[in-house]
Amino acid sequence: MALIGRNIFFGYELKEILSGLSFENSQGEYIGITGNNGSGKTTLSLVLAGVKKIWSGTLELDGISPFIDDDYFNFRHRIGYVFQNPEDGFVASQINREIAFGAENAAFPSCEIENRVRHLMDLFGFESHCGCSSLELSGGMKARLAIASAVALGADYLILDEPEAFLDYCGKKSLSSAINEIAEKTGIIHITQNPDILSRCERKLLLKNGILKKIDGSNLISKVLGPEIETNPTDETVLAFENVYFDYMNINVFSGISFALKKGEVVGLVGASGEGKSTAALLSLGILKPKTGRIFRSGRAGLAMQFPERQLFANSLWEDVLYGPSSLGISDPQKHCKNALILLGLSEEMWKKSPFELSDGQQRRAGIAGVLAIEPDILILDEPFASLDYIGRENIFTIVRELVDRKISIIIITHETDLLSKFAPRLIALQAGKIAYDGPTDNLLNNNDLCDRLGIAPLRN
Repeated sequence: MALIGRNIFFGYELKEILSGLSFENSQGEYIGITGNNGSGKTTLSLVLAGVKKIWSGTLELDGISPFIDDDYFNFRHRIGYVFQNPEDGFVASQINREIAFGAENAAFPSCEIENRVRHLMDLFGFESHCGCSSLELSGGMKARLAIASAVALGADYLILDEPEAFLDYCGKKSLSSAINEIAEKTGIIHITQNPDILSRCERKLLLKNGILKKIDGSNLISKVLGPEIETNPTDETVLAFENVYFDYMNINVFSGISFALKKGEVVGLVGASGEGKSTAALLSLGILKPKTGRIFRSGRAGLAMQFPERQLFANSLWEDVLYGPSSLGISDPQKHCKNALILLGLSEEMWKKSPFELSDGQQRRAGIAGVLAIEPDILILDEPFASLDYIGRENIFTIVRELVDRKISIIIITHETDLLSKFAPRLIALQAGKIAYDGPTDNLLNNNDLCDRLGIAPLRN
């Protein structure tokens, strides 16, 4: 059995994205697909899933085409799909119902559905969240849920569109375990920017100029940012949490946390999914208010959100980035807008486009550009590396270096601890409503036992 595409052409309006592309994935084969932001990886995944109808060419799964009405259901039933933004695939109000939905829709026996749900709830760490709403979860936990729901379908083929982008250390291990469980009988197509995941794929493909090219992956895996960014913070405090308590929907998030951020300092905020990292960011900006305790902030603060599409709203990329400096009365807002767009590597041909026409990686850059354009004194980056290609990550590195030279204070929230070791000399780790670690980055990331207890990835050898 095989999923086969031949001479596929596809695009949007008059712009061609896939240019005579051919592809084959056999059942039991694990394929990795990588490529630059905007190269068409998500578009390709939707074509292979039968969601997008191709201009020309053929796509078949064992002779079944998704473009023939009578065959569409049979084709889609055999393919599981995990969206880049996990919420895009949610349909149920509770976690256990979400995992069960696909199998129920495929009319599996109830006892089999119950067994699958129970197993996947355990595998992905949802035992204590059974009755919770999927929308109440953190970004990382939502990604876990999306993967569990796709695996529960028991499809012959599984298409993963960078689900690891928001997964924590434990979530990535759960994903690896799930893939190992189904690998013998399932064809897996994994779109990824992660060199570790790519290295584990049996076949590695690069999408460039609308076609797929086989690669060995070593040139991508060997790329490492460096040298480390050097900081020289002043003694001035620009942000401080003083014995902060916070509850969310009667669930305790913080139980008296305290820390301070100095002018020109770069700090990494780490911890397992659901430990309150994004909540700390929203508290820092005053979007959320503490139950008790005090938060001090000096100067203007900006947040690039975990899911960038949540902060994009205008008709064009230019209008979106221009909005902040214009509304705040910053002098020459057009100049600040242009500089931010150029710094993020967003070419002038994109400026008139709707931000929602951009790829996820490009949207992430757009979100960061909108924040940089307001000249913040404090910049908070929530999962800035998710979905970014190597060039995008280099841009972030360049931006942080420039901002550090200007004595901007930066908090980076990420599960990419290898990258944090290049950016942040200091780490703050959250666990069970407390600050479990606050100190030098190397001391934490070189302590495998402590990292394991905190649910974060240690440095690779």
